[in-house]
Amino acid sequence: MTVWKKTDHRAKLGVAVYNFKPNGQHQLQLDVGDTVYILEETTDWFRGYTANNKAQKGIFPRSYVQVKEATVHISGSLETVKSTEPALVQELTEVLREWHVIWKQLFMDKSPDVEKVKKMILDLIDWRSKLLTRKYTVDEQRGIQQQVTNLIDSGNALLRLDLVVRDDHGNVLDPTKHSTIEIYRRHVDAAEQIRKRSSMHESESETRPSWPSSFNLYVMLRNFVCKIGEDADILMNIFDSKEGRFISENYLVRWSKHGVPKDIDMLNNFRVVFTDLGSRDRNREKVFLVFQIIRIGVMDPRNVDNKKQTQGIRRPFGVAAMDISELMQGLKESKEDDQTFIPFQQCSQGEFMDNIIKKVIGAREINHKGQGLWVSLKVLPGDLKQVQEEQIHLVLPGTAVARKMGFPEVIMPGDVRNDIYLTLRTGEFNRGSKTTDKNVEMEICVCDHMGKVLQDVISFGCGGDMMSEYKSMVYYHEDKPKWFETFKIAISTEVEFKGLHVRLTFRHKASNEAKDKSEKPFAMAYVPLMNGDGTTIEDKTHELMVYKVSKPHYSPTAQWVKSRDVDLSPPSSVTGKPLKLLGVEGKKHDDPTAYLRLPSTKQMLEVMTQQHGGGKMNLTSGQYSHSNRDTLWISTFVCSTKLTHNVDLLGLLKWHEVLTDTKALTRHLQHLMKEEGEEIVKFLQDLLDSLFNILLQNNNSELCDDLVFDALVYIIALISDRKYHQFRPVLDAYIQTTFSFSMAYNKLIVILKDYVDKADERREHEMLLRAVKSLEYIFKFIIRSRVLFAMINEGRGKQQFEISLKALLKSINAMMLYKTEHTVLVQGAALKYISFIINDVMTVFDAAELSHLMVEFIGNVAKDRLIKTKMMCIDQIIQTDLFKHPGCRHVLLPAMLAHTRELMESRDEMESCVNVLSHIMSQLWGHDIGPSEADVTAIMNITLRTIIQSVIGMDRSSTLVETNKQLQKIFGHQPPPSMSTIRAPINENCVAVMIAVLRQMSETHYQNYIHSFPTTFDLLDFLMEILMVFRDLVGRSVYPTDWLEMIMLQNSVILRALRFFATTIHEKFSNPFEQQLWNNFFHCAISFLTQEPLQLDNFSHSKRTKIITRYKDMRRETAFEIRGMWFKLGPNKIKFIPELVGPFLEMTLIPEVELRRATIPIFFDMMQCEFMQPVPNSTRIQGNFHEVENEMITQLDVLVEGGRGDEQYRDLMFETLMHLCDGKEPEGLQQQGKYFVEVVWKLLERLLVYRHIIQDEVKEHRMSCIVNLLDFYHDINRQEMYIRYLHKLADLHLGCDNYTEAAYTLMLYAKLLQWTDEPLAPMLHNSKYPDAYTHRDLKERLFFEIINYFEKGKMWEKGIELCDELAAQYKEEVFDYSSLSKIMKRQAELYDCILKQMRPEPEYFRVGYFGLGFPSFLQNKVFIYRGKEYERLADFNGRMQILHPNAALMKTLDHPGEDILSSDKQFLQINAVSPVMQLKPHFEGKPISEQILKYYRVNEVQVFTYSRRSDEGSNDVTKMWLERTNMTTTYPLPGIVGWYPVISTETVSVSPIETAIETMEDKNKRITMEIEQYRLNQTLRIDPLSMSLNGVVDPAVQGGISMYKEFYIGTEYEHEDQERLRTLTIEQVTLLRDGLMIHKHRAPESLMPFHSHMEQRFCQMCTMIEQEYGIKVADKGFLGTSATLRRNQSLPSTGSNRRSDGSISSLSMAPADLKRIKTMRNPGYASSTTPRNSTVRTQSVFVKEKGVSTSLQGSKSQSKVSLSHLKKRVSQVTEQLSGGMESSQRNSTELIELNEQLTTRRPPRPDSERRGSRPPSYQMGSKTNSINSLASSESTVTSNTGNRLSGSSDSGSMMEEAAPPLPEKQNNADYTNVSSPSDPPPVPRRPSSVSQRQKPLPPVPSDDAPPPPVPRKLNFPPS
Repeated sequence: MTVWKKTDHRAKLGVAVYNFKPNGQHQLQLDVGDTVYILEETTDWFRGYTANNKAQKGIFPRSYVQVKEATVHISGSLETVKSTEPALVQELTEVLREWHVIWKQLFMDKSPDVEKVKKMILDLIDWRSKLLTRKYTVDEQRGIQQQVTNLIDSGNALLRLDLVVRDDHGNVLDPTKHSTIEIYRRHVDAAEQIRKRSSMHESESETRPSWPSSFNLYVMLRNFVCKIGEDADILMNIFDSKEGRFISENYLVRWSKHGVPKDIDMLNNFRVVFTDLGSRDRNREKVFLVFQIIRIGVMDPRNVDNKKQTQGIRRPFGVAAMDISELMQGLKESKEDDQTFIPFQQCSQGEFMDNIIKKVIGAREINHKGQGLWVSLKVLPGDLKQVQEEQIHLVLPGTAVARKMGFPEVIMPGDVRNDIYLTLRTGEFNRGSKTTDKNVEMEICVCDHMGKVLQDVISFGCGGDMMSEYKSMVYYHEDKPKWFETFKIAISTEVEFKGLHVRLTFRHKASNEAKDKSEKPFAMAYVPLMNGDGTTIEDKTHELMVYKVSKPHYSPTAQWVKSRDVDLSPPSSVTGKPLKLLGVEGKKHDDPTAYLRLPSTKQMLEVMTQQHGGGKMNLTSGQYSHSNRDTLWISTFVCSTKLTHNVDLLGLLKWHEVLTDTKALTRHLQHLMKEEGEEIVKFLQDLLDSLFNILLQNNNSELCDDLVFDALVYIIALISDRKYHQFRPVLDAYIQTTFSFSMAYNKLIVILKDYVDKADERREHEMLLRAVKSLEYIFKFIIRSRVLFAMINEGRGKQQFEISLKALLKSINAMMLYKTEHTVLVQGAALKYISFIINDVMTVFDAAELSHLMVEFIGNVAKDRLIKTKMMCIDQIIQTDLFKHPGCRHVLLPAMLAHTRELMESRDEMESCVNVLSHIMSQLWGHDIGPSEADVTAIMNITLRTIIQSVIGMDRSSTLVETNKQLQKIFGHQPPPSMSTIRAPINENCVAVMIAVLRQMSETHYQNYIHSFPTTFDLLDFLMEILMVFRDLVGRSVYPTDWLEMIMLQNSVILRALRFFATTIHEKFSNPFEQQLWNNFFHCAISFLTQEPLQLDNFSHSKRTKIITRYKDMRRETAFEIRGMWFKLGPNKIKFIPELVGPFLEMTLIPEVELRRATIPIFFDMMQCEFMQPVPNSTRIQGNFHEVENEMITQLDVLVEGGRGDEQYRDLMFETLMHLCDGKEPEGLQQQGKYFVEVVWKLLERLLVYRHIIQDEVKEHRMSCIVNLLDFYHDINRQEMYIRYLHKLADLHLGCDNYTEAAYTLMLYAKLLQWTDEPLAPMLHNSKYPDAYTHRDLKERLFFEIINYFEKGKMWEKGIELCDELAAQYKEEVFDYSSLSKIMKRQAELYDCILKQMRPEPEYFRVGYFGLGFPSFLQNKVFIYRGKEYERLADFNGRMQILHPNAALMKTLDHPGEDILSSDKQFLQINAVSPVMQLKPHFEGKPISEQILKYYRVNEVQVFTYSRRSDEGSNDVTKMWLERTNMTTTYPLPGIVGWYPVISTETVSVSPIETAIETMEDKNKRITMEIEQYRLNQTLRIDPLSMSLNGVVDPAVQGGISMYKEFYIGTEYEHEDQERLRTLTIEQVTLLRDGLMIHKHRAPESLMPFHSHMEQRFCQMCTMIEQEYGIKVADKGFLGTSATLRRNQSLPSTGSNRRSDGSISSLSMAPADLKRIKTMRNPGYASSTTPRNSTVRTQSVFVKEKGVSTSLQGSKSQSKVSLSHLKKRVSQVTEQLSGGMESSQRNSTELIELNEQLTTRRPPRPDSERRGSRPPSYQMGSKTNSINSLASSESTVTSNTGNRLSGSSDSGSMMEEAAPPLPEKQNNADYTNVSSPSDPPPVPRRPSSVSQRQKPLPPVPSDDAPPPPVPRKLNFPPS
């Protein structure tokens, strides 16, 4: 026994990995990807349910499911299972499922976005897989989340899905935890981000990532592949190719001659971070990472093994460079694991390093021969500290930091730097006594004023050790070397800079080591690092003076050194750490007392020369003398936070030196306020310290205090400027950590108060304005100073400080009272910046007191002054910490709301007011603000009504859809809703504020607000307003349709409010009753319930689940509220009938079962209410519910057609209302109610079918549905609906060019009108003829329109009938002879068309729709279709198969069995039928032209027939019985549609002799028509007549008339039939003779032998007839006068049987047949029985079989084309012959003249237009294909019929066999056209079936059938 156990909580969630189809009981179907919740388990099975259908539980195999980790949360009885996967992975899963469904649909629709969406899906799948590995760091996951969410949001926008709102971390926002205002702002931000990301025209800067102001470049050198042979230094740095300089210091890597690092521990560990990079570096055009390789060894690498060579010479070797511009600009990403190869270019002999760098940078390709460097790079955003903390896996301990040669964009406190970068540029040296140029090597060191060298102050940059001496590269035999080497001099700030200088010594470097040791310095140069005025060396290129070094000799100081500006004396004292000096006193050429007295640069020489009057000077000092032929250029760049080039800054930094010098101090302070910001921010901390020291220690307070304050304000304003805003954190950090002046607050308060107090006295307010703008930091200094003082002095002076601070604030408040123009700017600045001081002031001042001061501050501003700025100030105060205190809000909020309400009521500064309110509501949502009920009460009482009225007054015109094409260009597709509308932020924000207020109002708030209205009228006014607002918001939402969260939040708030208001309405306005208020409530609630965002059934599963989980189904809750309110109406219900029927119907049509069950009973309540309504002034009740009934039918039609309702609704409504009607009193209500419920059920059934079919492309189905509804509305007398659908049907016909059917449809409309001047009822008005106001006007115009359509449809006879009716009106009623003239001319034209124009005769087809797969109006029914022009059976079959592609063609005409009738499939049974002409009474007994009769043969017919063989056993025509089926349709065809159902069917058997009689009659008619045609038209070709005659006199197949011998001599046949056959035979002989006479006269000479042959065969046939059949034939020869046609004494036969060949012919039912038609009602297929075995004829049903040859198909197809039948009979001749009279008697009859123009039925097509299955026209002459051959076209086909619907036949040879011809198909033998009373009676038929009848459709207007009665209202019997 299987044991089931509950699953562990960790295994309650799974995903189907295989498809599982149930094959047993209780099994659950699974599809791949289904989420499965597991309840129980066994060894091999799970039991549970899928997320898509939680109601259906079942079992499924364990192996088909992948179990996922999950957590279970239990809340009461509710168990919630959630996956433990990261939230982002879960979101990805849902997104992929939703996108996949949409992508498949896009693929089916061939959308251009298919590939784009596919790529997005694949990217998301890849990201999901990576996230599931969980191997990423937190920072990497944050970056991935950003990319993934961006991709999801962009994809949702592309697919027009809902906007996903996220928090700051990229997670989906939970609306229950955030305020309404924040949710709205998140929507705005998300939409804006999507717009930016999707923009195709963004600027380059916009496409870059949003980086911080600084970033870093991480580089890791992985390997260096190059054959050097000696040790090398690799210098790595960043190079700007446009500026031609390095922007960072070097990173040094020492590489050994063995191809590995010198320090083997550094292998794969060369890491460097180039830091301090900022926005300026990001915008550089071309940036390269450059590697300079410097060889360290011998002079010539070829002598590397020579030990005598000088070692350690630095020689250029080569350069490698990589373009990193895109990486720096953020256009390209690089991961730390990616390795990049940088090719290496070696220097050629004598090539400078600078030149090779430019060469490599400019080269497209480098022939590196496999030599180069492998590196990894990555850009790291943030400053160095942030990188070191967050990127610890990259920036390991020991990672080198290469600083930028310049300052970062932000210099933080503590970032002390004192670096000088010196670049050796180029030099020019005399070779002196040498024969070749020197190998110049430069040695650089830093010396103090004593000439002692400072230790360890020089470096390459980073990565190497500090050095005391730097040696340059050596260029071999080069007297003009270009070094371009940069190194760093880093001197501690504790070292005294005065007297420090850089000494540069030049030596010749010999290749031989022995000679090199003897080389002494041949020259030197120096440059001081500090100028005489204390400023540092300038950042520029310096041309240094080069001095030769001669043998030492001692001399006094040079005599010219007397300049006061050059202070070369040693400093008096040195502070700080003692210097490490290099002991070089013994080297005489280093004597500092010599070269320090000489000018260091050419610029200094020029200055000294000018001071000496321009005379020539002796530039010699000691062993140093100036060398005129040697020159050196260097560049310096100072990066120091302690040293400056500015004298005034230096003066302030050394404030203690000028403190007593008031003039100098004043100058320095004044100059400070004129300085640019770069130098000030560099020394910000030191400058601030100096200013506060001066402020507190200066002796001249009155003068200096203001200047210091102004300087302080200047610096603060500078930092506040946007250009230097990044230094605000520096200033903040200084105040909090470095600022230490505890007494500064007193002076600052006094100075600022003095400025403010004198505001109105001064005309120039520049300094005051600047001070007010700097209020934030001034108060920060004041507060920080006070805090420090309190810390030092244990809180003393608090009261005095608060008094001073309050006085200052009061002064500021008083300043706001001024109304002078010159104070406007200051007041505006105060309003703008006052809020910035609040948070700091609160730390040392009472918050409540501060709140009162702020209220006073705002209130002091004049009402008409600075309105917008004042609202901005209020808004800023709301966002401070002051507003978070409940006591402060109690003071602030009423004043703020009062200001806001006043402006909103005047519609002034609406945007600012809405922003203020939105910030208030956002703040009140917070959890750290204390209790907020009182605040919400204040908002509710003061501003709620104003907010609602503002929403009512919103300008909604700006939310129209934007048609600008620019959006489509930006998105590349249709933009999402949030982008495709012109949004109005003020409207959205205003609504959000209203929703926020209502959301934060509790039940108590609602009750208090309702009770706050002084009168009921005020409350009524409010409720009317709010209901109007709600209805407008749900009907026209201010938010884009893809803002799902915002719209659903709004709906939830509105629903909650409606509940409160419903209670209020019931309690307050039931007595007295306020109908308009109740009405507004119902309409508002129903509009809310039916709005599109709540229709969950239209959403995807995931979206529906999300909404229900968070908000439930709000439709159900609203419906229950509406139901409750309806039943609370009591006796007032009648006031809402029938107005609310439509809205309630719309509500009940919502596809939610519980909602429907709850609300459908309302309709019965309405019916009962109207039924029981008392009649005024009577004791009777009304006794009916006509208003409910009429409104419900009208509204159902509109709503169901619009897409509402389903079968479940139909059945539920029927069941519910029927149950309510049962047993209800009085009895009349029960009867009428049940009848009406049945009517509604039938209407819904038809409307649902119509709605389903109306979407179908098959217009025939739509027409059928409309006719179905027309029938229904006609039966229940709903005239207005009847007319509505008449117009729809007519329009549908006109769209298909069905002009005949459109005319018949409009005839029904016209029948509803009378020929009177009665005004039109509203329902009869026609929008096409708006100026027709009476019945006569509209009917007349309709008649003209109908005549026009009949003319287009070539139904001229029907048009003539309407002309007659119009003419009668003009002639006898209105006496409008002008119109009479016109209509008679029109009528004449129509008569002319009948006789002169050709019109094709349509074919008719029987179609049986069997099986339940068809629509209900087609299932198991048989229809007769009227074919289109020139449409044959094959064409019709093709058309029907296109309309029903899933239907199978039945191959037999047998009645389908029950298996087919009840099958879910579709089966078609199609065959051709022949119409049976029904003669007009006024045609009886009159000679009628064939042109006239042709119309009636195929039009206005209601009976159709077809025949088939009963037995296939024998081909003997004497034993061949036929089964003939006669069918009657509901209405004649054509009609309002091109098809009608068969309502009755009769099947009769036709004996062989009857078939022969019909065949003979048909052939005689054909010959008669041909003879008449040839008599009237002398131009016709003779070939068709030749073939027709020859086919009878000399039949090539089956023997012709000889087959009928048994009929003439047999004894078992009826005598009347034999006599009739003999009469027809004599008639045929006479016609053949006349035809041969015509042929003789018309045939050309070439056909005369053929004619003679036919005459001979004719004579033989006559002889055979006399000898074998006993029929005497007169005039066998052609010597006498020709036989003539006799005038018909009666109408010709109109019957032509439709049998196997399917040719066109007209039918006339014999009286005997008509009497035997028995009908029965049967909506389906009429069964038939025959006296013999039931057989089916061939070729009536179209079946394609592979065995049919093309030629045979062509012949059969061609055989269907026949000439127009001439219906002239020679009845007198046949009478005389049948009576045994001689030919002389026949010839004596009256001759007639046929003078009508005869034309063929259908003009022959040119060969180029023939279908492939038809033979060309030249084949018409063959005997086997002759359309007039009795043997080939009739007998052959008939002889091959069988019980198969197959078009195949035997080979052509079978057609050539001699055999008696089969009789041609006929309807019935036509005996009505014989005038003689001696004519034999008709042969009796054998009926074999009972006919069936269907319910008729609305009648088509005709003379034979009366028009349908004008619909009237339903009248029920009185109760």
